[in-house]
Amino acid sequence: MTCASVDGDERSLLAFERRSGELLWKRTVPFAGTDPTHATSPGCAPSPATDGTSVFVWNGSAGATAYDFDGKQLWHRDLGVFVHQWGHASSPRIHKDTVIDFGSPGPRVLLTALDKKSGETVWEKRLDEVATPPEELHGSFVTPFIWQNGPRTELLIPLPGYRASFDPDSGEEFWRCDGLGSLTYTDALLGDGVILAFSGYRGPSIGMRKPAPDATGNLTKSHRIWKNEAIPQRVGSGVIVGNRFFLCGRNGELQCGDINTGEVLWTEPIRQQAWSAISLANNKLFITDQTSRTLVFEPEDTYKLVHENRMAPGERSNSTLSFSNGQLFLRTFDNLYAIASEAAPGE
Repeated sequence: MTCASVDGDERSLLAFERRSGELLWKRTVPFAGTDPTHATSPGCAPSPATDGTSVFVWNGSAGATAYDFDGKQLWHRDLGVFVHQWGHASSPRIHKDTVIDFGSPGPRVLLTALDKKSGETVWEKRLDEVATPPEELHGSFVTPFIWQNGPRTELLIPLPGYRASFDPDSGEEFWRCDGLGSLTYTDALLGDGVILAFSGYRGPSIGMRKPAPDATGNLTKSHRIWKNEAIPQRVGSGVIVGNRFFLCGRNGELQCGDINTGEVLWTEPIRQQAWSAISLANNKLFITDQTSRTLVFEPEDTYKLVHENRMAPGERSNSTLSFSNGQLFLRTFDNLYAIASEAAPGE
């Protein structure tokens, strides 16, 4: 997992032994530049990514770094300055022999693919039309979503004003759909025949029909099927189950809606702020609020709470649960937890 020093002059990757939680190694990249962020969003907000052999870290102005599983640094790239008053949060994505990083928001917005083995630039695309001064409340903090649209692989990114699809092999734009607000935090959601996107900071949400694999250009008039003008402020991404979407607002407003119409079917206040994404596992939905309380509920047309669990009193968390081989992992401000109902196979 990633971690930064309080003043941001160190950006680290930590590896833990899965059975015991023992720290195996910590590798740090020093950073002497200026990298402002919001007080509630420390450095190293992006999660690391792995292809099973190497681990890739994206730290904005502090650069992109790759390590092997023993902690040996394979390469480091300085991709320039990315500055915004709220910092950055986009995590790297793996595509074929490249790792894709999204440097945003701020006056310089860059989508780039680096060679996994060398770190050399394979392609880069400047997104100047969504670049603004770092003090403006404008920009995208999302992680790109890789989607197989028939024979064509696409990279979906909600951006200020529109959602776009890019070619992950070249960075060229395939298509876009207008209707989003000036801030986007949550990743694109794909359902049965539709693609959804949700603005942050009370902006609009939009739904569109999935385009054909050869679609290009502005698809707003031909493919957008609904638009809700205002939604609650949200940080964490949602999930689609069947023909329903499930989201949580920043202040703890769980919602369920229809993916085909955008209609909200129910809203349930959970009484705490929540910044984590909603996860689907074993046909149950999970969300952890900022008090490190995890709610487990049914993906149904009415809110049905199955269970709730809280870590130590006063322990806080902004993290999303991670599921792997019968275990789940939770990071709080104070601890890293591994949780299982019984010993997981091979663990």
